[in-house]
Amino acid sequence: MTILIPPECATNARIDLDHASGDEIVGRVRPDRDDPVFAGHYPGFPLLPGVYIVEYVHRAVLAAMPSEILAELVSCRFLRTIDLDDELVITIRRDGGLRRGTVAVSGVPAAEVVLRYQEGNP
Repeated sequence: MTILIPPECATNARIDLDHASGDEIVGRVRPDRDDPVFAGHYPGFPLLPGVYIVEYVHRAVLAAMPSEILAELVSCRFLRTIDLDDELVITIRRDGGLRRGTVAVSGVPAAEVVLRYQEGNP
């Protein structure tokens, strides 16, 4: 399943869901090389901005559970750089009221994102 991109998103990269259940969400995304942010982040050495990584995790949650509303970015750790040609695998697990996301490249964790949601009508 491919999710639609809300107009308020920072990036237009498409997220494809591989699996979605109440306890686990798995999706894939490939950054959009034509996104204008890469011209300045960083010139001659383009890297995926951290805010995009957080957004990819959030959009994967919304694709599986559209009634949830983001309440808090609890924590975020960037473990390695992500190049524009990398395919990201996003795995999100429920931990009580939290969603713990791991973003991996070629099976190696690149970021860990913890988000808290509340249920409701967006």
